[in-house]
Amino acid sequence: MIPTPAAKLASDSITSPSSPAYRPLDIDTLYYTRSMFTLRWSVDGEHIYFEMNITGRYNIWHVPSQGGWPVQLTVSDERNDLADPSPDGHHILYSQDSQGDEKPNLYLLDLTEYTTKNITRTQKIGHRDMKWNPDGKSLYYAAERDIPGTYPIFHHDLATGTVKKIISSDTGDCEALEPSPDGKKLAFSRTRNYQYTGVSVDDMETGGETVLAPIDDRSTSIVGGWTRDNKRVYVTSNANDKGIDAVALLDHKQNSEFQWLTLQDWDSSLVDVSPTEDRYAYVVNQAGNLHLYIRDLKGEQEEIPPGHGVIRAGRFSPDGKQLAIIHASGDSPHDIWVYDLKARTLKQITYSLVGGLNQDNFIQPHLIVYPAQDQTPISSFLYIPANIKPDRSHPAIVYPHGGPQWQHFNSWYPNIQYLTSHGYVVIAPNYRGSTGFGREYMESLRKDAGRGDLNDLVAAVDYLKTTGYVEPKKIAIMGGSWGGYLTLMALTKTPEIWAAGVGIVPLANWFTAHENEDPVLQKNDEWLMGNPITDRELWRDRSPIFFADQIRAPLLLLAGQHDIRCPVEETQQMAEAARKNGVTVEVKIYENEGHGFVRRENEIDSIKRAARFLDRHVGQPSAA
Repeated sequence: MIPTPAAKLASDSITSPSSPAYRPLDIDTLYYTRSMFTLRWSVDGEHIYFEMNITGRYNIWHVPSQGGWPVQLTVSDERNDLADPSPDGHHILYSQDSQGDEKPNLYLLDLTEYTTKNITRTQKIGHRDMKWNPDGKSLYYAAERDIPGTYPIFHHDLATGTVKKIISSDTGDCEALEPSPDGKKLAFSRTRNYQYTGVSVDDMETGGETVLAPIDDRSTSIVGGWTRDNKRVYVTSNANDKGIDAVALLDHKQNSEFQWLTLQDWDSSLVDVSPTEDRYAYVVNQAGNLHLYIRDLKGEQEEIPPGHGVIRAGRFSPDGKQLAIIHASGDSPHDIWVYDLKARTLKQITYSLVGGLNQDNFIQPHLIVYPAQDQTPISSFLYIPANIKPDRSHPAIVYPHGGPQWQHFNSWYPNIQYLTSHGYVVIAPNYRGSTGFGREYMESLRKDAGRGDLNDLVAAVDYLKTTGYVEPKKIAIMGGSWGGYLTLMALTKTPEIWAAGVGIVPLANWFTAHENEDPVLQKNDEWLMGNPITDRELWRDRSPIFFADQIRAPLLLLAGQHDIRCPVEETQQMAEAARKNGVTVEVKIYENEGHGFVRRENEIDSIKRAARFLDRHVGQPSAA
């Protein structure tokens, strides 16, 4: 049994809600609900910039900070990822990759002429964590411009176009860059395997690096900002005896002591730091519900409503008087809200639902906890359709999240809402290896991936049978990325349980995935699975491809042609191996996507395929 704060949770009472307005959802209408990511304030505080897919593509928009009509600023067929406006407010920095290849160039959007300029002009080179120098004349970013998979830090002079490496990656790749308010220092995290990180500060005048927290083999510390006096660095770290994420301060000195600010039983993490006062915003992650707080360095704090759901992003206004957030929950999509710190009022700024849809058309999931085989408590979200009876007749889906170091939140999942509206009971377990439940729980999959997590999914099936709603012979498994891998592991290792499987951008063969994937992911694989030579038997045993002859259930595979995380070859070889065994296999590869689908027509097509497939093999036919 693994110790986890989930042991303190009590399961919700399980009932099917009564809702006269509840009805089967239409996919096309549902997926015209907007989705939005990252937000930033304009320098004058009059507007909020954000990413949104209202056109079916993620472009950059802005909306008046007091509410109003949003205006599209970039027009691209490729996804735009928002960074920061320039300190003078004349430009917006953003990145854009090609067909989901995760190797973006950096662009500047001129806010006077509304023209865009590619300022890096590279191919198949990753750039990330880009930040403006406070003087507004240059940028800092980490990039693999030297060697694929390695990320030193570069200084980019915008006037001359000169790019100069200023911080080496010899002692660890660099990420989470944060210039000090006075522009004289640059804080950043270092990592060797993207599992453990330390914290350093580079003096921009002397070039000297101070290691505030060295990389070790047990903890992760991610830089989040500076105090206003340029003397201390905010981090989110689990470098404590509990192994729990919390916000801390590090003094600008060698091997600094962590000054814990939010350490408690549940993970907490930094959201943003006020530019005008010694206060910060942070969230407490209580089993997938994120509670938002504003706190000062004296310890005084207030909780910001609504107190459930998730906070995808948050930013203080330039004058520090407001906090903008992107909030969502199980029954409401992501929208921007602005909290006035003085008036203590929260105002909705954007409205993502389209005509004909409202909250009554969706359900909030139940938070439940069930025991794993070793009695470790597994926290999960259970979605029960409205207006159904506990007559053991309903189909169900076990829905493992990606990662594995990720978590299923009380957030907006339109695919789950669609399937639930068509009669499927859905359980989304935060199986071992998930984040949000402490370092020991997260690390428990080392040399055990594909077994401990799979056992937790099997236990989810046992739990479903106790609810009274589910027909045991109508249980499918469906997931993406690591969830796709677990789908294949489930069908090969426990074939008697499943009526069907849907694997989205899955991994099937550890050997070929390691050979073909991005170098950054190779480091991650080796941390998790060991060495492909010395640990060869483990790699083989946890590769579904070698057990494809055990599959009995029909299988649907969906993949992106340009996936650098789970290369498309994984899907292709798994489909071939399963078909040799006479299994019904359907495959769709999206030629202009990467690891996951962001073009609306592909999102809609993928869920329609999944729904039709599940209806044929598990549930009742619907009008999908």
